[in-house]
Amino acid sequence: MTAQIVWGTAYLTTALTLALTCVVALGFLLHLGSSVRRELLPLTLLAILVATMVAPLVTGRVIDRGTLMLGDVVENVYSSFWVNRLITLGVLALCVERILRFLIRHEWASVRGWGLFWAFVVFILSNQIANGIFGSHPFFDHKYLYAFPVYFGFFLVAQTQAEFCLRFARDSLLLFFVCSVLGAVIMPQAVIETGYSGFLPGIPVRYHGLGTHANGIGPLAVALVICLWRFPYHSCKLNRFSWFLVLISLLLSQSKTSIITAGVVGILLALYNYEGRKNSSPRSSLFIAITGSFCLLLSGVIAMVWLGIDAGQKFIDQLDVHDGHSVATLTGRTWIWLLSWQEFMASPIFGYGPSIWGPAYRESVGMLIAPHAHNQLMQSLSSGGLVGALGLSFYTVTLTMYAIRAAKRSKGMSLAFVALMLIRSITETPFNSLSVIQLEFFVQLLAMVACIGFLPEKETGHLSSIQPENRRKAGTTMRTQRGGADGTTSAA
Repeated sequence: MTAQIVWGTAYLTTALTLALTCVVALGFLLHLGSSVRRELLPLTLLAILVATMVAPLVTGRVIDRGTLMLGDVVENVYSSFWVNRLITLGVLALCVERILRFLIRHEWASVRGWGLFWAFVVFILSNQIANGIFGSHPFFDHKYLYAFPVYFGFFLVAQTQAEFCLRFARDSLLLFFVCSVLGAVIMPQAVIETGYSGFLPGIPVRYHGLGTHANGIGPLAVALVICLWRFPYHSCKLNRFSWFLVLISLLLSQSKTSIITAGVVGILLALYNYEGRKNSSPRSSLFIAITGSFCLLLSGVIAMVWLGIDAGQKFIDQLDVHDGHSVATLTGRTWIWLLSWQEFMASPIFGYGPSIWGPAYRESVGMLIAPHAHNQLMQSLSSGGLVGALGLSFYTVTLTMYAIRAAKRSKGMSLAFVALMLIRSITETPFNSLSVIQLEFFVQLLAMVACIGFLPEKETGHLSSIQPENRRKAGTTMRTQRGGADGTTSAA
């Protein structure tokens, strides 16, 4: 009895102490967020990359022919990793602070782009919540809810400090690739895969960096290319070093999808850079839209040929073969897509549930190294059924529309980020948001910031709706114009 009272008292004291600490910390964050000039939430981008880099170093990862060899199951190590838990807690605290500040200041009228945020809400509800309740294998994790406050927090930051956020992402990505190179020198077995037969002749290695996989650092390299193109460093030497590092990392990752995407993104950015040197006209905008659509279509065709997805006829021929070993002749992704389609047909409305391609499911189907369906549409169909696929379609179309609207002011940056996500959807799942501490969600946040932060100004807009970095310049221009109208002059 005495022991129970002691344990109960200790538990209650600890709970009250933690609650009080959280209240004090939140109050401090509110005060700090209201007093500092820059938003604190972009620190989340660096936190995601730090969590990604620390995990392979601490867990002693060894890459053997593309497989992560650890003493425990990879998912168990990463999900219980204390660094991830602390970073997630810090990220949520920053998001709550920004949302509370939004409510206290009544910033509703100054916020624009609500359509994209609600499209994201529909996507999460249909692909992570509804299927977790009504799917054939119901499953729910509180981590699925974290995407809402994080996305909304960045949505608010993008209203006024999009440029600062993207510049900070550029610096964080450069730090990630520098640390990856240092990791390759210190512990190459955790960064470089040897004996790999890729498309680069005479280079039997594949560079995984400090990311989760080589296919994971490829998109980060493309994201850094986009940021460097739009926001180059003032130092020429630093710029050259950054470009050399990111391009070498991209090539050595031997990620075909990312390299194809880099080509498409480069064409889009070059077109908008060319348009910026000329007078904008409807004809030039139409030319860019047609060329961009052609590049996206061409990239899909190239990906299908390059990645060996032209095995469609072979797949049809195998459907009538009952020998289980014959399926092994198909490409790995084709087999994964077959399983995903079977799960969709088994539960066409709400799908299997968000736990598909988790450790238990992969063990049951004998696909231990397949973390997802390797196609975004197949992922949504298998996990969320028709409801999930409709939610994905709605979010994708809305995101593309906002990217087109913001393309002119962002000089093609918004289209480049969305193109990165859409092309990767052919072989990966870049829209997944099951965890906010993952590289896919990192790129998705950058795409949203570029689409919201560079929307055209409202016709009734004023200085408060202009990016803080440009307010002083805009105010000076308006005063100069008024001075000229009054017949006065000012010193140059």
